Amino acid sequence: MIAHIIKKYFLKNTLFTMLILISSCETLELEILNNPNAVSPEQSNVDFFLNNIQAGFIIQFEGTPLDTQGLTKFGMEVTRIMQMSGPTYQNAYSPANLNQIWRSTYSTVLPDIRTMIPLAEEKELFTHVGIAKVLEAMLMINIVDFFGNVPYSEATDGIKFPNPNVDSGAEIYAAMEVLLDEAIIDFNKKELALPANDRFYNGDESLWIKLVNTIKLKIYLQTRLVDTNVASKINSIISSGNYIITKNEDFEVKWSSNDSNPDSRHPEFGSNFDNGTVEYMNTTYMYWMVEEKGIMDPRTRYYFYRQAGQNTTNVNEQTCITQFPPQHFGSQDIFCNFSNDGYWGRIHGDADGIPPDNAKRTTFGLYPVGGLFDNNSFKPITGRNISTKGAGISPIMLSSYVDFMLAESALFLGTTGDPKIHLEKGIRKSIDKVITFNPENVDNTFAPTTQNIENYIAKVLSLYDAATTNEEKMAVIAKEYFIALWGNGVEAYNTYRRTGQPNLQPTELAEPGAFIRSFFYPAIFADQNSVVDQKPNVAVQVFWDNNPTGFID
Repeated sequence: MIAHIIKKYFLKNTLFTMLILISSCETLELEILNNPNAVSPEQSNVDFFLNNIQAGFIIQFEGTPLDTQGLTKFGMEVTRIMQMSGPTYQNAYSPANLNQIWRSTYSTVLPDIRTMIPLAEEKELFTHVGIAKVLEAMLMINIVDFFGNVPYSEATDGIKFPNPNVDSGAEIYAAMEVLLDEAIIDFNKKELALPANDRFYNGDESLWIKLVNTIKLKIYLQTRLVDTNVASKINSIISSGNYIITKNEDFEVKWSSNDSNPDSRHPEFGSNFDNGTVEYMNTTYMYWMVEEKGIMDPRTRYYFYRQAGQNTTNVNEQTCITQFPPQHFGSQDIFCNFSNDGYWGRIHGDADGIPPDNAKRTTFGLYPVGGLFDNNSFKPITGRNISTKGAGISPIMLSSYVDFMLAESALFLGTTGDPKIHLEKGIRKSIDKVITFNPENVDNTFAPTTQNIENYIAKVLSLYDAATTNEEKMAVIAKEYFIALWGNGVEAYNTYRRTGQPNLQPTELAEPGAFIRSFFYPAIFADQNSVVDQKPNVAVQVFWDNNPTGFID
């Protein structure tokens, strides 16, 4: 069992996003070094540490306004929710691309936690302690899920372990489950003072406990292929009713409209609307929502904003319009465009040069980034003073996600509940979350009606009823889960490796390299640690992934 350790760092709420910018310049090593911007433990305020811990956790998930390369983006790209350029996986995700994720984990959050906890315990600030333990558990689970075996027991002690060895992913998972149980004990202790700035639950211990149980549910589902005892554990959580069930319990980052000193907008908002649209939407993902079912998904106009009302006929703007689909594409695979309604994106692995289409390509909408609701205005976005001005959210663990997880669990493990009912609940909760998001920025002329929503749900449930095998039923569940996961690639990437569903479109290049079962170690780890070798390839599987499904490259 891994020895549990805990120590170091700081920042005020008003400087939250400035920390995000500073942290990208921190030391690259896993060891603790003297930082002239840091406060010594003797001088420290526990709230400053907690602010910095939360900030680093968010960077791991979402990235920063200057560098949006967080885990969620990588996960959305490889699962075709967002567009990956490529054309190969090696080109798209070099070890250097992953440095920010590693740095936020090992140079910021873990050292801060291991310094803060003893200070907080001495001052009887047990809610601070509980929050730190939950964030550590989530942080390390994410790192294992994306990279496999990673440092933990020897991490952050640069004097004793200048070149830390890796621990097995299974050992780290077990240690994180213990840590989550400890957090519940801490939340139930008498607290002398609540955190000055809990960015997630405002110091509400009952909501943190619901999150803990939800993360444990996630752990059990994640390991269902390698642990035959998880069904009873999942049923125990279900029967307790003490997990995330409603949207007011959702675990998410709430961003603001402040765009400087510090920039606390959703990172994708600033990246795409300060200096022109940067990202391409994934054409296949838009097709899923607009046309595939013969009925438009009620969330479509919230997810995507079309800057043009029709697709181009100018080959200089979109070279694919004069090309034939790749020979390895099937009849159902989308190439170039699927309609002439302005849903202008790119397919998975399209690495063509960037034409003058910034003012025409489809971009992020109102949810979750805080952009524009699509009301058929088809106006190019010329600046950042639009809609919420970036006051979006980063959805990390929502009540809708829980229902999709429970649908999978009921289908394959026989846990409590009907998979179809869980599926329906997940869809309803997701739609409700989206259409009630910043309603003052919605043109109600184009908002979905109750009948639109009911028709959509009825269509999905009919597809589920038509499925004859568990794999076919899971394909329906997973596709709806992926649609609900707009903004969260972590759970999409995990779900696809765990289930092999939904069926994904192949990469544009016939041989892009194997699908990424785990990412290469970041360069700052593999290049500077003398006892750890870089992985031979990205086909190395994490401990819970023994899915024999042939994955789409």
